[in-house]
Amino acid sequence: MDQHATMTAPPAGTDSYLYQRVAALLTAEIAQGRIARGTRLFESRVAARFGISRSPARQALELLAGQGLLRAATGPSRGFIVAGGRPGSGQGGSAPGLPALPLSSRPAWERIHGAVVDAIASRVIFASWCVNETALGQHFGVSRTVAREVLARLQAQGLVTVEGKRWIAPQLTERRVGELYDMRAILESAALRGAAAEFPRARLVQMRDGLHDALGGSPSGEDLDRLEAELHVEFLLSCPNLMLRRAVSQHQALLLAHRFFYRWTARLFEVEPFLTEHLAILDRVLAGRIDSAADALGAHLLASKRRAMMRMDQVRRLVRLDDLAYLRPIA
Repeated sequence: MDQHATMTAPPAGTDSYLYQRVAALLTAEIAQGRIARGTRLFESRVAARFGISRSPARQALELLAGQGLLRAATGPSRGFIVAGGRPGSGQGGSAPGLPALPLSSRPAWERIHGAVVDAIASRVIFASWCVNETALGQHFGVSRTVAREVLARLQAQGLVTVEGKRWIAPQLTERRVGELYDMRAILESAALRGAAAEFPRARLVQMRDGLHDALGGSPSGEDLDRLEAELHVEFLLSCPNLMLRRAVSQHQALLLAHRFFYRWTARLFEVEPFLTEHLAILDRVLAGRIDSAADALGAHLLASKRRAMMRMDQVRRLVRLDDLAYLRPIA
């Protein structure tokens, strides 16, 4: 990678544009005659047919109306009518012969969670941000309730906070990064002691083998993110202490940010340092040397503090970010 290039952050996933996918499918069915001219389409029935919420269904119908394929119906039934014919008895999304076409079996919050994490994590290295949940829902074509659920989950993971009635994504300053790593060193070392007694040994061996494979290969940014999560999320959050698990999660905002950072800094080091550090931790756990493993985890996190700042500096140089309607920088 050209270390001096300026790049644009990758776009959100296809789930972010659910209404466009619905619009494309309806357009094809109208063109093929499967949905007859004059058929009345209702957002509730389109939503039910595609297994989505009413918000993206409404956006899809409004998009087709703007393109002239539909026109808004009048009268008590309302809805939209396929252009080129008189209103008929067809019911659009629930018409006979039109099978259900669920676009995703995942909950709405889960479909947009990753894109929201990337959008916020990529920006908090530059400034603090106010997150508008109404605009967030509109951007992704989901309800405000879904947008609020995503933000509540990010709050539990430490990426956003609530100040008064506002959602705030605080900037990852050098001081905040240092404080987060200091807290993680304390909390995660304690969580390891609890998790070691609960976690399946066979899975630990798989995780260790995966680290060996990565050290012998050329892991991608996605691989590095997965390997980080295996230790710090999958393993440590198997700790039986509920309050400790919650405390660990609330200080892992940097893990969410690293998911974005690794895409741009996967080749920052000739050999990714955390791979050997994770391997040393797992070797100690498998050998039953739990206190030594906890000490190694604490040392790993303190060493990671400096590397995190290096990654953030590189991302600042590489990434150019577009404005988003639901994020407003705080001066």
